[in-house]
Amino acid sequence: YQRRVHGEVLGFPMASTAASIALHAVVFPSLDAIESQDPSCASALQSIRLALEKAEAANPGLTHELVDMILESEQAKGGVDSIEKLLRISAQDFEHYRVPEKTPELKALVEKAKALKTILSNIPEQITDRTRFLGIIRDIAASIKDMLDAVNLCCTNNEAMLASQKMAIDIQKKAFVRGSKSFSDTLKRYFKDGRADNVFRSAHRLINQTNSLLRIIKAAIDA
Repeated sequence: YQRRVHGEVLGFPMASTAASIALHAVVFPSLDAIESQDPSCASALQSIRLALEKAEAANPGLTHELVDMILESEQAKGGVDSIEKLLRISAQDFEHYRVPEKTPELKALVEKAKALKTILSNIPEQITDRTRFLGIIRDIAASIKDMLDAVNLCCTNNEAMLASQKMAIDIQKKAFVRGSKSFSDTLKRYFKDGRADNVFRSAHRLINQTNSLLRIIKAAIDA
């Protein structure tokens, strides 16, 4: 659990680093489309973006709940659950999580993060084949370790570059580890209860934890 209040983590100022596929892959592109059709709305739409960023930072998952409510009628008619939809698109390249590859360690981090998000986003395609999915689980575990190793190497070899967000990075690394353990526990329960939706939700949270790390590192580099 992290206490985030209007751009602060545990009382320490930080850049807006809320990571939400619902916000950055669904809501923001919709606002961009409105702005392209009516440029006179640009200022109002920017205020909405900033307000949503702050709201998501203070209440992680808020935007997804909003999208859920909007899509509720579609789901009631048998549509695909919003969490599955978001999971399937979560490996796409979003500007908000794009880390400048200024060093070999940063380039490796980007590659490892992409690999992890890709394998997690493919879970809906793999989960119905038990034997195949068991193999994928081993790959996910290895990818999680690779991601954490890449973050640690970045912090060690790029200490000066990331100094402005050191506290935030350390906090988010711990959150990523907790998210990884939670995902592992959810997988164990899945083979007992068969609740694929819980696996999708846990994978989606882990991707958001990954993206939060990327945003914080990006903020340090851009500072």
